[in-house]
Amino acid sequence: MGGESQKVLTGKIKAKVPMLINASAICILLLPVLLLKLLSNETVSVSMAAQPFSIITVFIILAIIAAASLLVIISRFFSSLEIINSHAKMLASGELNISDIRTEKAKGLHVLARAFNDMKSNLLRFIELTKGNVIVLSDSIHKLSKSIDMSYKGNEHIAMNINHVAEKAQEQLKIVNQTIESIDGISRRVEAIAASIANIEDYVEDNVNITKAGTEHMDKFYEQLNTISENMNNTYEFFENLNSEIKEITEVSEFIIRISEQLKLLGINASVEASKAGEYSKGFTVVANEINQLAAKTKEGIARIQSIVGSIIKGSGIVSDSIGRSVSSFNESKETFNTVKEFFHTINSQSTMLNEGMRDIYTEINQINNFTKETSSRGEALHSASNEISSKTQEIAAVTQEELAELEEIKQNTQKLNNMLTNIQNLTRKFRTSIMPVAQSSPRKLKIAFMAPMDHAFWLAVRQGVLYAQQELADKNAHVEYCGFPPGYTQQEFMEALNNYINEGYDAFAAPGFFEDSFPVFNKLSSRGIPVISFNHDFPREIKRLAYYGPDTYQQGVEAAKLMCNALNGKGNVLIARRDTGVGTGIHESRSRGFEDQLKNYKKMKVVGRVSVEDTFDTVYTQVKKFLDQNKDVDGIFVAGGGPTGAAKAIVEAGLKNRTRVVCFDHDKDIFKAIRDGIIYAAIGQDPFGQGHDPIIYLYNYLAAGQKPPKDHIPTRFDIVDQNNVDDLLEA
Repeated sequence: MGGESQKVLTGKIKAKVPMLINASAICILLLPVLLLKLLSNETVSVSMAAQPFSIITVFIILAIIAAASLLVIISRFFSSLEIINSHAKMLASGELNISDIRTEKAKGLHVLARAFNDMKSNLLRFIELTKGNVIVLSDSIHKLSKSIDMSYKGNEHIAMNINHVAEKAQEQLKIVNQTIESIDGISRRVEAIAASIANIEDYVEDNVNITKAGTEHMDKFYEQLNTISENMNNTYEFFENLNSEIKEITEVSEFIIRISEQLKLLGINASVEASKAGEYSKGFTVVANEINQLAAKTKEGIARIQSIVGSIIKGSGIVSDSIGRSVSSFNESKETFNTVKEFFHTINSQSTMLNEGMRDIYTEINQINNFTKETSSRGEALHSASNEISSKTQEIAAVTQEELAELEEIKQNTQKLNNMLTNIQNLTRKFRTSIMPVAQSSPRKLKIAFMAPMDHAFWLAVRQGVLYAQQELADKNAHVEYCGFPPGYTQQEFMEALNNYINEGYDAFAAPGFFEDSFPVFNKLSSRGIPVISFNHDFPREIKRLAYYGPDTYQQGVEAAKLMCNALNGKGNVLIARRDTGVGTGIHESRSRGFEDQLKNYKKMKVVGRVSVEDTFDTVYTQVKKFLDQNKDVDGIFVAGGGPTGAAKAIVEAGLKNRTRVVCFDHDKDIFKAIRDGIIYAAIGQDPFGQGHDPIIYLYNYLAAGQKPPKDHIPTRFDIVDQNNVDDLLEA
């Protein structure tokens, strides 16, 4: 119901209540008057005695019955009014953690009861949304404050650095100016070096040409020397041959001398023999004398020849020795000259290399000169850029200072926003939607572990309650650890997380009773004095724990059956969709048992089938559609867990939208839309925010102040969303 429709209902109620009271008062006053008048009339009395069942008697009896009925109606009315008044008092005192007023308990005032339920539901939703927003805003403010602090410190650091940069930029500007001046000086020197190297290159090139010409002349001279060397060798050989021939002449002379000696001896012998012969030997003597003279002359001539030949041999030897020494000296000179020639060739090649090197150096110097010019131009650009950087850094420094001032203002505004948020929290605390933590802080650091699934929208709302409890205990020396398990988590993963928290020395635990392996562990923890609160689904009775906070799942099933009876006007066939295995099976089983037990009280209603599902849209849709395809004679579907919109989709596809109704649990936008569309008749809420919040606060109060929970089983609030109030929730 929207706000306008609530005003209309309230107006109707206000108009009807006085009319009803006035009519009741008139009837009560007229009845005694009528009785007195009848009893005072003797004729009537006699007539009644004579005819006990006359018209008057019947009229009196009817009047008495009407009066009695009126008294019963008035009694019920005031009883209903008392229930509504009781709820009104609780609402007036700020107590919102109460269940809806059941319309069957508010006979005659169901419209007023619905209005109160809507008002309470809207106020509750507003408070819970406010708490959720407080969580988000508080977290955002906290992050924003940290971010602002970091930004402020960072900007302070930036401002300091920018000022330092500005100073360094000025220094850099000076250095750039000096560098440009140095580059200009280098450029001038490089140009001078380039000019000098160009001149040196010309000198080197001339030297190369001269060296090349000298090398060519040396090569020609070396060829001439080789020719002279060959001629001298030939002369030397000639003199050697001449000496050999002269030696042969000497040998011949010696031979002739020996012959002349023999001739002389022969002449002497002839003279001797001639003397012996006497007169006959005179001619022979003359011949002998002539032979002697000839031998003597020959000997003299040969002696002169030997003397001349000796002189020739001596002179030839001197010449030969001189030529030999000349040849030897010439050969040595030739080797020296060859070395000189090689030096000239080396000088020539090195001069060529030097020339090429000087050309390369000249090229490099030109490139260096060009680079220097480019560097100079870039230096000028750097100078202008440095100048601009210097001015910009000064501007940035000024902007940074302005930003620091703005951040300081934002910081102050954030603090004001945080104070406003604290005031909002204080205002929400005036409405008691959940338990409050005790005032005192824990003297020691407390660690509380909250373990829950995260596979359904219901558990997201539970998490919101945990986060709000975290915020409430943030300044009370308590740490709340939220452990959310993703879809498909296993008992092993749950136990590993639980054992880790135990090993880390956590002081208290809150967990649903989903896994059998956890029961002995929680029992042992409770025996050791470590408090444990179960929520959503209780542990078995034999397991020790501080308390159970959550719905009475059996009673939830009973209430669901009553809603189903209203939806089907007390008759029809019902399909039950519930989980048979896995996490949460106990909740499904308990709800289904309560539903079926209550359904037995309605003779015209019966269960025609059961399908096994999980708490997901897909499995509920698949199994319900499969059943409806085979049996369309279904008037109502009870979904014991999650995924009821899957049943709504199956109903639409089976063509049963205007016939079959769904009763389910939990609240979300998709369920609200299906309620508005008339497919889901009602959805029973179980205060997920409170299931996340209250167990943590109960544990803290117990640890910090020794305050035990008020009951062993603390029931959650009972909220119903149907077409009467779904519009308000969709608009929220």
